[in-house]
Amino acid sequence: MKIALAQMRVIAGQPWKNFEKIKQFTDEARQKGCQIIAFPEMCVGGYLLADRWTEDAWCNHLVSFNDRIRELSEDIIIIYGNLLVDRSRKNKDGRMRKYNAGFAFYNRKPLPRAGALPEGVTIKSLLPSYRIFDDERYFYSLTEYACDTNTQVEDLLQPFQTTIGNEVIRFGVEICEDLWFNDYRYRGEPLNISKRLIENGAQFIFNISSSPWTHGKDRARNNRIQESFRDTGRFVPFYYVNCTGVQNNGKNIVVFDGDSTIYNEKAQVVRTCNKLFTEELLIHDTDAALNPIKKEPLDAIKAKYLAVIEGIRGMDEIMGNDRFPYIVGVSGGIDSALTACLLYQAVGNKRIVACNLPAKYNSQITREIAANLTGKLGLNMHCIPIEEMVNVNNRLLESFNPGELNRENIQAKIRGTSILSNIAGILNGVMTCNGNKVEIALGYTTLYGDVNGAIAPLGDLLKTEVFEMASFLNREIFSEEVIPWALIPDESFQFKVAPSAELRENQVDPMKWGYHDALIRMFTDYQKTGAETIIRWYMDGELCKRLSIPETLLKRYGLDDPRVFIDDLEWVTGSIQRAVYKRIQSPPIIILSKSSYGYDIRESQLPVYYTDSYNELKKQLLERS
Repeated sequence: MKIALAQMRVIAGQPWKNFEKIKQFTDEARQKGCQIIAFPEMCVGGYLLADRWTEDAWCNHLVSFNDRIRELSEDIIIIYGNLLVDRSRKNKDGRMRKYNAGFAFYNRKPLPRAGALPEGVTIKSLLPSYRIFDDERYFYSLTEYACDTNTQVEDLLQPFQTTIGNEVIRFGVEICEDLWFNDYRYRGEPLNISKRLIENGAQFIFNISSSPWTHGKDRARNNRIQESFRDTGRFVPFYYVNCTGVQNNGKNIVVFDGDSTIYNEKAQVVRTCNKLFTEELLIHDTDAALNPIKKEPLDAIKAKYLAVIEGIRGMDEIMGNDRFPYIVGVSGGIDSALTACLLYQAVGNKRIVACNLPAKYNSQITREIAANLTGKLGLNMHCIPIEEMVNVNNRLLESFNPGELNRENIQAKIRGTSILSNIAGILNGVMTCNGNKVEIALGYTTLYGDVNGAIAPLGDLLKTEVFEMASFLNREIFSEEVIPWALIPDESFQFKVAPSAELRENQVDPMKWGYHDALIRMFTDYQKTGAETIIRWYMDGELCKRLSIPETLLKRYGLDDPRVFIDDLEWVTGSIQRAVYKRIQSPPIIILSKSSYGYDIRESQLPVYYTDSYNELKKQLLERS
């Protein structure tokens, strides 16, 4: 028997385009002699649709495609994910009840199976409500269905059954989060969906997913499938099919890598799709040997580079056309240089409008860097001096007695709002935000200045990762120095051209590079570390080890002095909290980590506050010193 996994590019909000792709893949699989084809979760309308899920007309439109897909199932079993509605019952929000469902059709009929669910349908059992996931907000789960109908969950987790040739086959279908079972409890133990399907007779299992990419996700998934094997005590061939493409939630751009994978009876990887972020029809003959393979993980920076490129390219689908230009301010600093290079790799130089907007504080060095960089990329750089506009604004605002910081921000706002955003409007283009995660965290940005635009390609990259990716581009992609090495520090974070906003004379960024990056990584990690823990590590002499930084870096910044350490820690934590109002107005960030600003980290505007425990630790540290 031949089984096809359709790793398709799902375009959110475009069901007709997705249906045509489903039809195309189904025809190809049928022509190649496949008996089964499986598609990803929510492959008809997309997964990240926000409150579009609350619109009855939209939901009814998506449901109408189930009949169309059923008609494609002549001589081939089609498994796919889409919406199921029950108009006779209410959802938890009082609206029409909706299920994130999997469907199975064969010869234009729904496949039968035991249990109380309708034929040809399975329901997602485990609904995630963490990070960017809002399944609980919109959908009813299988466990809730069981409670509502006074049915046992295990009685509902039944395999589909049919006959192909003379062979009776029974296969289970689970949906994405259902394989991450250890985080969900049922009757005092993990709700292992695969285990229930196997115990009820499934000979093999399909997991249809719409699983966003983050670095290391494949290892985590493999571990969970191994855990399912150990928990069950036996296993069956397991077919994981995921989508590719780019979707968004309004505040984040989310990339899907595919990485569709086949596992054997020992939960070992035996086949994967050939290329991440790429559509592919993976065909497997069940008569073939299921020997385990070793898949080498991608280097983190290379993987994040590929994800950023995919996220930028996905803007074409989000915007609805592939002709708009990207407007990027190229200052001569490393962030804008990396952004320009990533845009170049993603869409080519014909769609990039590069602008250098110097004022009197911009050095000749950075002006030359901007000119050389854009020249190497084949960009026509528009040099628009802004000093005249700065002077006019300063005169207009003189009666309000602007301070030095206000005068700095005037320059940034002229660049971002008066110039770049207007060019984007005139050219029907998209302006980029060039800020990195450390700047965004600390609020070292100007609202309506550099916090502006429609996409933040570097917004989930620490500054250290910006340096690493710039080096990677020079060495691996361009094979030459395109981003000047002078902008990239040595291992001790010593610079030839230090990072600077160049908004006043001899200005240098106040961040302690390397150390502050490590703090931000800890403060924003999925398993967050707070200021209290940082102090404890410092007092126990474990801070550098925990942050994976050298002791020499701490000493170089004077942080071996407890008072300097405390002052700096409170500057960082206070800056992070005071900058919330900027982040909630910032452009969408491409998710590259397990915890990105945007809708991944959800924040309220609150005053800076330190717990009693923190204050006691601080007191002990300062007294001890």
